[in-house]
Amino acid sequence: MAITFTGGVQVPAMLGKDAVTQHLFSLENQVGSRVDVNVRRITVQSDPIVALASVMPQVKASRGVGISGGILLDKSTFSTTLTSDPYVKLRSALGEGAHITATQGDTIWQQYTSRLHTAVEQVLATDGSALPRLVDTRDFKIRPGESLLLTVVGATVASNAALANNWLVDCVWEEVDKATFAISGTVTLSGSPVAGAIVTVIEADDISMTNAILRETIVTPAGGTWASSILTGKVGAAFVQYETGGTKYTAPGSPYLE
Repeated sequence: MAITFTGGVQVPAMLGKDAVTQHLFSLENQVGSRVDVNVRRITVQSDPIVALASVMPQVKASRGVGISGGILLDKSTFSTTLTSDPYVKLRSALGEGAHITATQGDTIWQQYTSRLHTAVEQVLATDGSALPRLVDTRDFKIRPGESLLLTVVGATVASNAALANNWLVDCVWEEVDKATFAISGTVTLSGSPVAGAIVTVIEADDISMTNAILRETIVTPAGGTWASSILTGKVGAAFVQYETGGTKYTAPGSPYLE
């Protein structure tokens, strides 16, 4: 498999959220993706501006689910010749009106950040890696349908004070293409190719259409041809709709393409 994209994001500084659990960042490889995501580095740091007498905040990395809200982040590319898969989404919290909503899954890694003993000294944070050092030599893989979530667990209001803590996250990742097989066809009407027909391609786990997703919608060009791809190990289905002169056509579906 080949690397199809290498990129990074720099998350805008985020204020704390007092004692409320706060989701800082997520990397989602959504269903429909054609890549595996390998996280190469992800760091989280806190810049407190007041002394902290209580327990310091704890950051947890988990396999999050049900992720929504926040803001979607622009992807910075390491090579302008590569393109990120559109189903790879990165989001962060921003301000009071853009919190991330999510449910934490299994915890992968957890750590404390830093404690400011007095408000008159500079504290330089440690490495701040939000994943174990194992990722330096082994792939931390996020497959289609999986996500990585970073969460601040504030034990007290002082631990993650809204007006005192500033959070910063940086992430670098690679996308590696997954094996697919090609499907294609030609739409015809009375034996003649049709331009402007709508071909809907669906992908699923099995011929019962378990976990079916809309793969893509294609409008046929002159010649009526269309082409798509299905992940190896999945099955596909293609359906056609066309309208001309007020007459609507629906071609019989072509399910279970393997």
